[in-house]
Amino acid sequence: MQEVMPHGGNIGRYQKEWGWRREDLIDFSANLNPLGPPESVLQAIKQSLSRIQDYPDPYGWEVLYALSDKWRLPTNRFLLGNGAAELIFLVMRLLRPKRIVTVSPAFREYEQAAKLEGAEIIRVPLLAESDFSVQSETLREALSDADLLVLANPNNPTGRCVEQTVLRQLLEHAARNSIWLMVDEAFLDFLPDDHARSVIADVDLYEKLIVIRSMTKFYAIPGIRIGYLAANEAIIAKLRELQIPWSVNTPAQAAAVAALADQTFADSTFQWLLTERPFLTEGMKRLGFHVVPSETNFLLLSKPGLQITELWPQLAAKGIFVRDCRSFAGLNETYFRIAIRSRQENNRLLQALSDVLG
Repeated sequence: MQEVMPHGGNIGRYQKEWGWRREDLIDFSANLNPLGPPESVLQAIKQSLSRIQDYPDPYGWEVLYALSDKWRLPTNRFLLGNGAAELIFLVMRLLRPKRIVTVSPAFREYEQAAKLEGAEIIRVPLLAESDFSVQSETLREALSDADLLVLANPNNPTGRCVEQTVLRQLLEHAARNSIWLMVDEAFLDFLPDDHARSVIADVDLYEKLIVIRSMTKFYAIPGIRIGYLAANEAIIAKLRELQIPWSVNTPAQAAAVAALADQTFADSTFQWLLTERPFLTEGMKRLGFHVVPSETNFLLLSKPGLQITELWPQLAAKGIFVRDCRSFAGLNETYFRIAIRSRQENNRLLQALSDVLG
């Protein structure tokens, strides 16, 4: 049986086990922007190498100033991290919740980080019949004896956003009942109305709101490791006391400053996704797949009678790697996830699936 991998993007393993050169395989298993990394970011990283004989700025002030400009908030509302994953674990270490509520399926690191702090996990299943939409009433019922609610907006692996009215209801409910709310917005960058959808602007209105952001996916720089967190000033100060010094290196800080300034790259990304998401969605439907309606840069797929344990190796033999979703709580062997890539790569995937399905 095909081994269940906890994450996508295992390029080295794909090469070693399947004999593909990096330039010949296509990785649909990691949700990265195929237009990236931006040239501006690559140049900034190269230029930063002349400064690696010095310690990095421990707070990343240049990045904090750029974030302050982007979100119109003071710099002390932000904390940089060695990727969003570090920040998720840091938040759990600070809060030490007794009981957390999360939905399933969801990014597995939420539960891993909470379990390290001894928390009990309460999963609220998202139903396939409603295409995994988040329901306010169901979550509020589950929060009756919880310290923390963790939500991803958009959700990974479904690609669905929480409806704005639902998100507001949950914010208000959490505030009224003194429940922490951590919102993971790792993939919200891919929406052109990102600012309107984000709750970063609310961190001073809701004392127990924490927002996580990743720069890995949108700018396609997972090897650099850079993310940030937004919260009120008091929370940021407490998290900073717990954080390992110099956790974000000089090239990562330089990459972040360049990325945040590159609006041309962002606009190109929006245009690409506006074209390729419907193209790939319709192509998959023609092949008989059910496609969960996505608002971001990846699709969750299923097909009655088709198991990923059979499909995955057949695609791997063609140099195409998709995300086996069995490691996500609430999903079984009939689900897999694909990143949306370039037209040429998307066509290659559709052709490979057509060949495999006969």
